[in-house]
Amino acid sequence: MKGAKNLEASVDNLSKDELIMEVKRAKRGDKEAFCNLVRVNKVAIYRVAKSILNKEEDIEDAVSEAILKAYKNIQKLKNEEFFKTWLIRIVINESNNLYKKRAKEVAVDKDHFKNIKINDNYKDLSLYDAINSLEEDLRITTILFYFEDMKYKDIAKTLNVKEGTVKSRLSRAKEKLYSILKEELHG
Repeated sequence: MKGAKNLEASVDNLSKDELIMEVKRAKRGDKEAFCNLVRVNKVAIYRVAKSILNKEEDIEDAVSEAILKAYKNIQKLKNEEFFKTWLIRIVINESNNLYKKRAKEVAVDKDHFKNIKINDNYKDLSLYDAINSLEEDLRITTILFYFEDMKYKDIAKTLNVKEGTVKSRLSRAKEKLYSILKEELHG
């Protein structure tokens, strides 16, 4: 068990060059290298999936499906340096697909509706809840920038938009978050 923790700690501290070497190994079919890359990016891919999906089982499904697709298609990755960006794009696509699929499903559980309380104010709303209340494009951009420390150009590439769009979305997200959190503080 101690060895596994040391391996995980060492994987989390890989340099950029070491990560590129892991990607190259994974592209040659090294399963351990691919698993190491997933470990390094596990928090990022979870956060991105969670920014789109609400249910834990849906998040797990989207992440699992994305990892499987990445594993099957890693040879198609042209630039090893962009593995994280490529993986996040796959997670976004899988999460969106699952979200659309779930949106078409209608589940009615009578017990679920018994104790519904409507609360129009933002009482007990945390920053995390405020971010989750943003529209999907603003939410994903915010998470990639602030939680994943991605640069504008990397976010633009991941989301297939222009850098100016990323900046605009971050600006709008900040305004909306300010408004939501201000309302929470001042009622």
